[in-house]
Amino acid sequence: FLINPAVAGNKEYAPVILGFRNQWTGFTGAPRTMTLSMHTALDKKMGVGGVLFNDQTGPTSQTGLSAAYAYSIPVGKSKLAFGLSGMFFQYSLDKSKFDETADEKGDATLVGGVEKKFVPEASFGMYYYGKKHYLGFSIPQLIQMKINIAGSSNLNKTVRHYLLTGGYKFKLNGQIDIEPSLLLKTTSASPPSLDINAKIHYKEMVWMGLSYRTQESGIIMLGASKSNFSFGYAYDITLTNIRKYSTGSHEIFIGYNLGVVHGGKAMM
Repeated sequence: FLINPAVAGNKEYAPVILGFRNQWTGFTGAPRTMTLSMHTALDKKMGVGGVLFNDQTGPTSQTGLSAAYAYSIPVGKSKLAFGLSGMFFQYSLDKSKFDETADEKGDATLVGGVEKKFVPEASFGMYYYGKKHYLGFSIPQLIQMKINIAGSSNLNKTVRHYLLTGGYKFKLNGQIDIEPSLLLKTTSASPPSLDINAKIHYKEMVWMGLSYRTQESGIIMLGASKSNFSFGYAYDITLTNIRKYSTGSHEIFIGYNLGVVHGGKAMM
């Protein structure tokens, strides 16, 4: 749901998830991201959801929210959903975190205190899914809004991303499932990146997995579910030259499922 608004409402419950990612631990100015998300079905065809987020990278930060709407149609025993989300965030640039080289070059746009701008954005997505499979395509930051700081419209802007996801869950027996999946990411300003993933689920209670992100990192994942609660953790082993300065990346989430049925009663 964080990368594709068409996912909104695809569950029989409403997942509420708090996530935190600390990228490239030990590397000064490395990205840190916090998210709080929830989505739910309005009926058999419509879903809605929202995300609160804060992203800090060096002297810049983005704090905002997004709201998503999805509409699905049946395709055989599967569904095809279309989603749109609108986002508003506050972009902050702390110029005091730049070194003296900016002053020496006479770049007035990088001299001073904290400057803030209010930025709108949007995302579009498509999601084809069933009980065991899914295939998604999404375009975050669809508008590519320019962020004007101190009169310089070229200093920064949002960049359109193209994301393709797919996965399938194979049942080995009554207790173990294996779920391979792929995530392909690309932008107009960077080469494509591919995540190759595999997860093993045991009794739908615990899971572990491995992932490889091309030319960037290897990832170890594990998680567990108990009643309405879920927990997950991932550790990225950096494969680029950044590993000289970083011990890797850490990501954690805690989730709670609203509306899960236990013993004939909805647990809210």
